Amino acid sequence: MSKFEVDSADVAHAARTVDSTAAAVRSEVAAMLHRLEELQATWRGEAAARFAAVVDDWRAVQVRVDESLGGIQVAMVGAAQTYEDAEAGAAALFGG
Repeated sequence: MSKFEVDSADVAHAARTVDSTAAAVRSEVAAMLHRLEELQATWRGEAAARFAAVVDDWRAVQVRVDESLGGIQVAMVGAAQTYEDAEAGAAALFGG
């Protein structure tokens, strides 16, 4: 038998927080990447090539982080709605 207690509104609020935080991270990352791209435009040599490779690797990681945050947010929205629906459904069983 399952036992749980959850405030679906808290879960939904946390999902909105994840969403807004992810948006802020995307904005900061875009600004940083812009600056790094400016630097790459003027930097030449072996160190610059290695730096460019590191930036490319980091970009790939950042894409995965962004996708993960999006997945977390979607799952939390779904969980909040599922909990809310379950409570409403159980309450409806008792009339009213």
